[in-house]
Amino acid sequence: MIQIISFITLFGLLIANYVSATWPKTSNDQVSGVHTTHHGAHEAGACELPKSSYAISYSVALGNIESLKHLKFRSELCGHVIQIDCGNGPLDVVITNSNLGGGLDLYASTWKRLTNGMSPGVTSCSAKLSTRNAFNFNGPRCYYKPDSPADNEYYRNVGLLNTNGRIVTSATIDNRSGEHRGTNPFFAFDFGRPISVDKQVVFTFEGGETHAVHLRDCEYQANKQMWS
Repeated sequence: MIQIISFITLFGLLIANYVSATWPKTSNDQVSGVHTTHHGAHEAGACELPKSSYAISYSVALGNIESLKHLKFRSELCGHVIQIDCGNGPLDVVITNSNLGGGLDLYASTWKRLTNGMSPGVTSCSAKLSTRNAFNFNGPRCYYKPDSPADNEYYRNVGLLNTNGRIVTSATIDNRSGEHRGTNPFFAFDFGRPISVDKQVVFTFEGGETHAVHLRDCEYQANKQMWS
């Protein structure tokens, strides 16, 4: 009986390791020749990132045209950093908005820096995912969505940011999945019953690794970060 249990345990570990090893990860390969435009706005953007101390002030609205390949916009990429080069040297830029139907839409300060002051128009750039963090602190941090009150025990809307390029693919509380509502990196939970702040939310990254945090430790910022 002990041998059978040991075999089953070993088999389970092998399966878990196989799944983790084969779980698809977003490539950090560079994409080139991406249609790039100027975005003249001052706004929070669809990602609705929390107001905080950011290490990077440059921002981009990320599109979903074919030339972006694995970097096509999806909610999970919000708050991540990509390195963009339009021929004047690379620049680390935060994904803060979506540009569905388009390519890279550079906010004014980003456009000026990457094009060496070219007049607003159209250019072509390359981009690749970076492992650099957007915030001025180390390690992942759980945030409530800025317009989602932290004191509503029937509704929790949280996300994990500043993950050194690791992309969060899902989040669970009590093995029940949260969901994106809108094009932002936060996961909404509403079970029809109170969700205690003592509950843990478990975030899963591409590759299968997890990061657990108690809801009471998720930071709430009422205001969204503005970008221009």
